[in-house]
Amino acid sequence: MRGGNELNDGWLPGDWTSKSAWLESAHRAARVLRQQVAQATPQQLRQALEVASRLNPGPWGGDFHEVDFGDWKGAEVTWKEHREGTVVWVHGGAFAFGSPRVYRAAAVHLAKNTRCRVLMPTYRLAPEHTYPDAHDDVCRALEEIRATFGEVVVVGDSAGANLVLGSLARLHEQGARNPFRAVALLSPWCDLRPSAKSVVRNTVAHSPFDCEDSMEYSHNYLGEHPSDDPLVCPLVNGDFRHLPPVYLEWAEDEFLTPDIEVLRDQMEKSGVSLTVRTESQAVHGWQVLPDLLPEAKRSSVALGGWIRGQLGLSEMTD
Repeated sequence: MRGGNELNDGWLPGDWTSKSAWLESAHRAARVLRQQVAQATPQQLRQALEVASRLNPGPWGGDFHEVDFGDWKGAEVTWKEHREGTVVWVHGGAFAFGSPRVYRAAAVHLAKNTRCRVLMPTYRLAPEHTYPDAHDDVCRALEEIRATFGEVVVVGDSAGANLVLGSLARLHEQGARNPFRAVALLSPWCDLRPSAKSVVRNTVAHSPFDCEDSMEYSHNYLGEHPSDDPLVCPLVNGDFRHLPPVYLEWAEDEFLTPDIEVLRDQMEKSGVSLTVRTESQAVHGWQVLPDLLPEAKRSSVALGGWIRGQLGLSEMTD
């Protein structure tokens, strides 16, 4: 039988007045419940996120409708019919879940803060679809959107940022030269290897997932494909000279921080025009909830201003 101290270790905060300690305890409980009790499958998590997203359509004035352009499908989001420019947002979700509907509220906020249309392509999800399906879908969508709408800023978060970096590297290999105006990477998942610094350090105090989750979802998508392929692990090559200006955002205490810091250093060494923004404390994926989290609202406003600057649009006054 476990002793009282063992039972409380990590579950109840040592300092009952510490917000940080409560967050750490809550995240540990969530990880254990998900991994060992509920043992939720990717499909179950996917369904739960889809249902929850219906409760948060975003602020009034946003318009969301699904689109099918033949070569790519997804959604277009606008704010009061403003279409001053074009932004593409490739959603995250560990390659296994997420969709334009899940990101609807965040996309409405970004449309409001940029006065641009926000296009969100869908892509095939793991484990039903493994590499290179998602990368193929995103690369094809980016090519078609660029050909249709001209000057475009691309946004990707978490696994979506991985898909963006892999697609841009592939387009560069095919001879494309700076096909996009700028790229924003939000908490990018940029190292899928078992040797990734994030996996080795496993900093999970304020993380709803840990190294086991990272390796599970990486394997679900990669299957037998090598995790050190530069198209799925951008840190392997480390040469980003082909990229346009980059906006890089992460939380200093999130699980992926060690890898993102390597990415930042490699981009600086490559001479990328780099804008860095961090939050001192935030849960991975916080940018998706601007209606609920003040840090997400700050992120959306900051990103919106940067995007308008990259597209040469005037500063908004309202």
